Amino acid sequence: MIAPTPQPTASRYRPPAIALHWLIAVLIFGGFGLGLFMHELPASADKLRYFSWHKWTGVTVFGLALLRGIWRITHPVPPLPAGPRWEHAAAHLTHAALYLLMLAVPLSGWLHSSAAGYQTVYLGVLPIPDLLAKNLPLSEQLAKVHELLNYALLALLLLHAAAALQHHYLKRDDILRRMLPQARSGLGAGLVTLFAVAAFSGIAALLLLSDADEGEHHQHAAETAAAPAANLAGELNAEFRQMNVPVQGRFTAFHAEKLQFDAAHLDQASASIVVDSASFDLGDADYNAEVRKKEWFDSAAFPQARFESERVTRLADGRYQAAGQLTIKDKTQPAMAVFSVTEQADKATYTGEATISRAAFQIGDAEWNDVLEDAVIVRFTISVPKS
Repeated sequence: MIAPTPQPTASRYRPPAIALHWLIAVLIFGGFGLGLFMHELPASADKLRYFSWHKWTGVTVFGLALLRGIWRITHPVPPLPAGPRWEHAAAHLTHAALYLLMLAVPLSGWLHSSAAGYQTVYLGVLPIPDLLAKNLPLSEQLAKVHELLNYALLALLLLHAAAALQHHYLKRDDILRRMLPQARSGLGAGLVTLFAVAAFSGIAALLLLSDADEGEHHQHAAETAAAPAANLAGELNAEFRQMNVPVQGRFTAFHAEKLQFDAAHLDQASASIVVDSASFDLGDADYNAEVRKKEWFDSAAFPQARFESERVTRLADGRYQAAGQLTIKDKTQPAMAVFSVTEQADKATYTGEATISRAAFQIGDAEWNDVLEDAVIVRFTISVPKS
């Protein structure tokens, strides 16, 4: 009987594993550096772009790390060279931790973004479902977790790179060369050394330039108490798209100077709703301050926005349409709100929405037009006690 011929053990990683290894490495350092850089920037359109790019990079790393893990499970890896048992154990432990962190870091960012109320839309095209409902205190905690996991990954990468270079330059074995393209392995080792030095030096420089006393990535504004008039309570929200990501803010201070409605006498219906423009809350202190500036609501010069209507009609579906004038800053434009009415024994509740154009009211300058869509959907729920 002829014994089966043993399969030779691979002495090098295969091209797909090599490609995934270096692509993931470049993306991790790029995403980490971008995260450090954008963290210190003031609120701006560029900062929004960088946040999107950072999240897209994280999603890509997550997907590639899954592929890399599947490939490693289904394809044998080259054996480690002879050495102490503790060294082999440390290498296996480091590799396992690297795979875990390559998944945990993007996942923690995904959870943080979900809890902050910002959905991730990959490459501005593919919406990724939120894993958590909006919860700002939880988002702040998850931001800290995301930061700590990033630093843990950076420390492991430093250890991993140092070990590979030590094997190449001091022990002179093939540990590094087996993860390089077979051709030009000598040149490749030099390029890897330069990449490692440049990547870690760049991260170190960004860390030194960062303000150590800064808080989390997103500083959330304190909740501003709503200040409606005595006859009005409810919610007034505005939703818009930022690089195709739905973002919602709310006005916490608004009241009705006049609100009269009787379904049997629509010709007598009228409304005058006044909104405190400085009360717009995006859940982020920097962006709350930004939208009060002259380019946006110019709240110092125009503290109030106003919607006035004297004409209400009934629609075929049983809802109503209020036609009127909306004034924001010094711009007045026609506006229509579609709403429904729910009557209860002690109150009437008005629920509806209106779509307005940022450009029509000169809200946001040209810098923001590439990252923010023009249409803004205003949604409201207003309850009025019955006398």
